Amino acid sequence: MKLFPVAVISTVLVIAVGVGLVSQVFLTIADVPKQDVMISINVNDDPNLPQWCNELSSVLDATAIRATVFVAGKVAEEHPGCIEKLAANDRLDIGSQTYSYVSLPSIQDYTIQLEEVRNGKNSVDNTAKVDSRLFKAPFGKTNDEIYSLLNRSGIIADFSYHDHYNKYYEGQYIWFNVTSYEVTRHEPSYYNTLALTDTPLIINFDTSGQIFQLRDLVLQLQGGHFRFVNASDLTQLELTVRGKDQA
Repeated sequence: MKLFPVAVISTVLVIAVGVGLVSQVFLTIADVPKQDVMISINVNDDPNLPQWCNELSSVLDATAIRATVFVAGKVAEEHPGCIEKLAANDRLDIGSQTYSYVSLPSIQDYTIQLEEVRNGKNSVDNTAKVDSRLFKAPFGKTNDEIYSLLNRSGIIADFSYHDHYNKYYEGQYIWFNVTSYEVTRHEPSYYNTLALTDTPLIINFDTSGQIFQLRDLVLQLQGGHFRFVNASDLTQLELTVRGKDQA
């Protein structure tokens, strides 16, 4: 007659242990660290740009990832439909790349450099109906004037470099490390072989690449230990202000 309570107690203990193990598994899954990754997309001038842009927009909408797009002011003016379509996706940050996609160090006159940066931003802003506060120098080339040029143009984040980005904080631009890759140089599975670090990844893509390459990469990373971010997420600054009238 005394065996019944013992059996009940044993059963309860087994269930409790099982629940504890299951809970621990779920907690472990929830606590798995994520690697921040930003897809950086250069929208360069290309005869096939309208179709490329439509396909890009479809992939970005279907996968619902956060990403960042950079475009020169002249390209924005010549292909407004492309830029408007991308800007309609509020998961995307929109940044400028000068007006005519020119290497800033190749320009000797500071005033002309400033016009390139300002006019590039203004054209992107007017086309996309945003206030874009981020920049990426064409060819990754800058000079000692870059911080002055950006500050005077209302730009507070600079993604011109392969190993870092700069953000404006308390009156100065501060360096933050990143690790950069090119979509076209690695198979999507390559990224799952990388060790997790606190350093964000930036994966670059442009009109020289095929849209299916970006799609396959995104699908691969979505199933792994990655968290897609845009430039605003990375810097913790509001870099693309929508819903504002542009001057």
